[in-house]
Amino acid sequence: MNSEQTRIAPYGSWDSPIGINEVVSAGASMSDLIGDGADLWWLETRPEQDSRTTVMRLQDGQVSEVTPGPVNVRSRVNEYGGGASHVRDGVLAYCDDADRTVKLRSPDGTTRILTSGDPRVRYGDLRVHPKVPMVLAVREDHRVAGEPETTLVALGWPRGDEPGSEVVLRRGADFYANPALSDDGRLAWLEWRHPAMPWDSTLLKVARFHPVDWRLEDAQMVAGRAGEGFDGVAVHHPRWTADGALVFTSDASGYFQLCQWDGQQVRALHSDQADFDLPMFVLGNHAHADVSGEEILSWRLDEGLCRLALVSRVGAPTRRLAGVAAVDSVATALGVGYAIVDRPIDHRALVRLAPDGTLEVLRSLGESPDRNVSSVARSLVFQGRHGPVQAWYYPPTNAAFRAPSGTRPPAVLRVHGGPTAMATNAYNATVQFWTSRGIAVLDVNYSGSAGFGRRWRDRLRGLWGVADVDDCLDAAEAAIDAGLADPGRFAIAGGSAGGFTALRALTTSNRFGAGVSRYGVVDLTALLDTHKFESHYLDSLVGRYPAEQQLYRQRSPINNLDRLNCPILVLQGAEDAVVPMAQSTALADAVRARGLPVALLVFDGEGHGFRKAQTRADALAAEFSFLAQVFGFTPADDLPALTVENLAPQT
Repeated sequence: MNSEQTRIAPYGSWDSPIGINEVVSAGASMSDLIGDGADLWWLETRPEQDSRTTVMRLQDGQVSEVTPGPVNVRSRVNEYGGGASHVRDGVLAYCDDADRTVKLRSPDGTTRILTSGDPRVRYGDLRVHPKVPMVLAVREDHRVAGEPETTLVALGWPRGDEPGSEVVLRRGADFYANPALSDDGRLAWLEWRHPAMPWDSTLLKVARFHPVDWRLEDAQMVAGRAGEGFDGVAVHHPRWTADGALVFTSDASGYFQLCQWDGQQVRALHSDQADFDLPMFVLGNHAHADVSGEEILSWRLDEGLCRLALVSRVGAPTRRLAGVAAVDSVATALGVGYAIVDRPIDHRALVRLAPDGTLEVLRSLGESPDRNVSSVARSLVFQGRHGPVQAWYYPPTNAAFRAPSGTRPPAVLRVHGGPTAMATNAYNATVQFWTSRGIAVLDVNYSGSAGFGRRWRDRLRGLWGVADVDDCLDAAEAAIDAGLADPGRFAIAGGSAGGFTALRALTTSNRFGAGVSRYGVVDLTALLDTHKFESHYLDSLVGRYPAEQQLYRQRSPINNLDRLNCPILVLQGAEDAVVPMAQSTALADAVRARGLPVALLVFDGEGHGFRKAQTRADALAAEFSFLAQVFGFTPADDLPALTVENLAPQT
């Protein structure tokens, strides 16, 4: 498109082909790749079916759905789930959230039920072993008094129409994960205890499994360290190789590196100063795969940039392969490597690794985006008050429009959740929704973010609500100093933990002109009564309660609303068990009482994270209308105007 065809229009008012429905439909996703013989299996999420998740299979070049509706393959262990399906020798085990059972599907398509369906008992991290026969699982039992009990269990094959036997293999630790049974009968697993999170300290143990009476003996610790407080060693994702070695990731060096145990000793497989894994927020075991007897397929992260990698087991240098934005999972089938990857300028894809290291796309969800309206992220790295900070800047991009000379775009600073998570440069339809309309986006990896080594993560120890906020403020100033954003029209938005950081930034500074909280944490003390997995998360992020009660009160946004001086949009699920709705209601009430512009939208039937297509559409439309009203631009879209209380009419 030449300059004569380009229209001049203010930032924010550009007409874009990326509509809200396109954004919602782009929410389709693939995850949890598994290789079984020559076949590949994975999960796909269907946004048009209220984010129902189903098992897919690639067999003989044909893709088919294995678990059609109403089946919804989802685990709820630790609230975040993971490991909801596994397959071996054509036998599929999966958690069906539609009736809360674990089901077993035989190669002939026959489906049987393994568990009772009691909603108080949850399962995840499944591993099916047809030759035993059994399914290994992590069980979270809410039938007990007080905190739910997490155990490692074996589920037997059903007897007729009745569920099979269920045997507890291991109990006593607060958490278990990643059961892995070797062909010669050795069971490996992870365990950890409060107050640690799994990326603080875990123990990798191995025991002899007796298949006749299903018991363990001669348990030994292989790797990890509990440590005092939070200074242990984190071990993730143990998997047995074909020759009987145990490969896992450990951050003993300060980075998640691949290590191997040969039955006698542990050794690191490489010395790369980069993360080859991410903190284990969800269950499941897909971070690396044995490609051959000499190499492990994995990925590495270096200053936010991701590449697939082949790590040698025999001392050769790590082979860096194709660059991607992120890796969800890797697998092998008949010695060939496969992965589900995010890409900077296209949708998530299932790819095959060619011998020369290039990637062949086997499946991608959705048509390739229009390059004329696709913003490509730029990495910004700068020195913040607590150390280096990395951020992804997405410039306004629309070949059909340009802004009036001398103007800068409004911008949205996105704060990722977690806070132990990561912002990547993966193609994101929501980001492109904004940039194609002339609104810049800044996605920040602040102190505590994953993917940059343990020291970067540990910068948030005791400083949640301080270091992360400083980093976001510094990132905004860096973007403004570089001429990349309008200083008077800079919004901050975040969900969950990211919502807390956004609200803290709004109540401790005057940098931002608007804020959006998606189920954000408003009162830290309310999180003291959260679910088991995160019930001690704040011990490391803030401090032990009640000893540090004053810190909790000082950092809770609800106690600092006298510093707030800009409009806020609050989006909340009515059934959120992680951030109760009462927190968002209290925030909106307090902002309203101060006479500041505010809008609160509560979505029935939604929990922590919006799953329904209509909810996601309504939330995005509300956010766009909100920013248009408070920043004074006129959208080209014909959308209903959000009612914002206390907002004076634009002159």
